[in-house]
Amino acid sequence: MRTTPEDILAAVADTLFPQGGDLSLGAADMPMSERLKSILDRMPRGLARRFDTLLRVFNASVVLTSGHTFLRLTPEARLAYFGESDTSRNPIRKNLAMIFKLFCELLYMSDERVQRAVGYDGLSKKPRSRDFGDSPSLHCRMYPDIRDEEWECDVCVVGSGAGGAIVAKELAEAGFKVLILEEGGPATRTDFDRHDLLERVGRFYRSHGFTTTFGTPPILLPMGCAVGGTTVVNSGTCFRTPEPVLAEWAGERGIAGMDPEAMSPLFDRVERILNIQPVGDEIMSRNGEVLKRGAEALGISDHGPIRRPVRDCHGSGECAFGCPTDAKQAMHLSYLPLAVEKGAVIVARCRVSRVEFQANRAVGLEAELLDPQTKRPAGRIRVRARRIVLAAGAIYTPWLLHRSGYRHALLGRNLRIHPGCGIAALFDEEILGWKGVMQCYYVHDLHEKGILLEATFPPPIVSYSAGTLPFVGLKHKELVARYRNVSTLGVILSDRSEGRVSFTPFGPVMRYSMTSEDVLRMKQAIEWGAQIYFAAGAKRVFTILPGLDDVSRAEDVPKISTNRAKGSSLKLSAYHPMGTCRMGANDDEGVTDADGRVFGIDNLYVADASLLPGTPHVNPQVTIMALATKVAFGLREGVKS
Repeated sequence: MRTTPEDILAAVADTLFPQGGDLSLGAADMPMSERLKSILDRMPRGLARRFDTLLRVFNASVVLTSGHTFLRLTPEARLAYFGESDTSRNPIRKNLAMIFKLFCELLYMSDERVQRAVGYDGLSKKPRSRDFGDSPSLHCRMYPDIRDEEWECDVCVVGSGAGGAIVAKELAEAGFKVLILEEGGPATRTDFDRHDLLERVGRFYRSHGFTTTFGTPPILLPMGCAVGGTTVVNSGTCFRTPEPVLAEWAGERGIAGMDPEAMSPLFDRVERILNIQPVGDEIMSRNGEVLKRGAEALGISDHGPIRRPVRDCHGSGECAFGCPTDAKQAMHLSYLPLAVEKGAVIVARCRVSRVEFQANRAVGLEAELLDPQTKRPAGRIRVRARRIVLAAGAIYTPWLLHRSGYRHALLGRNLRIHPGCGIAALFDEEILGWKGVMQCYYVHDLHEKGILLEATFPPPIVSYSAGTLPFVGLKHKELVARYRNVSTLGVILSDRSEGRVSFTPFGPVMRYSMTSEDVLRMKQAIEWGAQIYFAAGAKRVFTILPGLDDVSRAEDVPKISTNRAKGSSLKLSAYHPMGTCRMGANDDEGVTDADGRVFGIDNLYVADASLLPGTPHVNPQVTIMALATKVAFGLREGVKS
């Protein structure tokens, strides 16, 4: 009888979530096969094929150690296989086991019966004071309304996220005829109400959220793909670039206009338009209160509520999956409407294939119009533009430049990503960490070590599956049953490791491996988080380190930084790719100049995370926005002169 992917995944799920224990519901009680089929049916065909292939490789790879496929193992042998995978020296075994464990956890926690059992009710912390009704839709042109057309404009902006939307708004307000091309589709609050979290990930994240770096270790690097870019599905966290970082970029790197005094008005402008403000007590989660309590107990000085771009936030805790109340001022609710109001045109589901050059000028672009169902090209447009601004993100902007024939020694280099991990702690008290703002409180007392801790707790379907709880089988389910008593925080490491975007015939590949120095700093960050948790009253702290999954005594915390785990053993994720077209004082130091102009091309600019000369030590959203404002102002003044 033919083995199907559904058969393999059902066996994995039943191994990880057997029936019985404090939470009796097991994977066998759920329609796992039907859920998997539904997800695969919604995936782009190529991604679904790769997932199918990986499942079959996983099933067959077990033969190397056991002599049997995974499906033919006994239940006890299956459990042992997963239990030993974290410490395996075989990277294929380790990574495949991690991928399918993560996937099964997502499916298990998406069951409403499990969510009810752990206390999740889907309600915001502050009761909704009104009926929000249908969300207004930002007007976009797209296939099939347009098919094969030619356009002309003053400025064509590629990408509508934290960089592109700001450039479009500032230039449209200055009287430029602006055209915005965005690969993703439009998103509204109504979409977020009608679709569950897993479906939202598939609709508004690139590759269903499974983009990953290649290296040691592989790092999950999700990126948004929607009108509004990643701002639609990020946490909304807003930090100004620290002044010492700006001083370094202006002084040591010699980038004009990057000193704190010059950048301050740009930050002011962004913060005013987005109404950036700290999380208030009425929407602060218990998860954030725990981090605050631990920081105060240890006498840490630099901590506080996270600042976010919001209006009338109710603490729904779903920021990374689209705001269900339109409170988070993502680009599709803030800058893009202002741009459209001044005449800018957005073409959605439009993937730019190349920039056209004549001598040292960019004269236009070619782009594909994507069918909303198949995501395949269904039409084309050509654009003639007097100026072009690339804001497709730190992975796709260098890829597009390279694909268009532009060459530079630093193109795609200097990739930083802020690798991070989750730390969880078990308390006697009830936390219900998902009730309130998802990412709400920070601790940043180790700036010189580049470590930032943030209280982060998405809905259980995702926060739980982030790999922060150890063990497998019934032992693992015992922790799931007590999930209402769990607190989690995220580590953001200001990486000294550098990666690169490699340009292949199949698309960009993110190559990134952590240095031994950064591996040690990650362990120090985990140790610091554990200290804070025990100071806050935790009974157990769960790390991501093999051999030290569960720390139950404060006096054992120093063992974390001396743990012998290598980089290949870490389970990491990252959300901040940057630096791949970095600004520089000259052509030898960067791909772009201090105004974001691409060296060697008179009228081509970059305005996204690619520009960052280095890591800003904090979430880079506001840094990107301020730099995009700088690029727009420079371009505008350059035209006037």
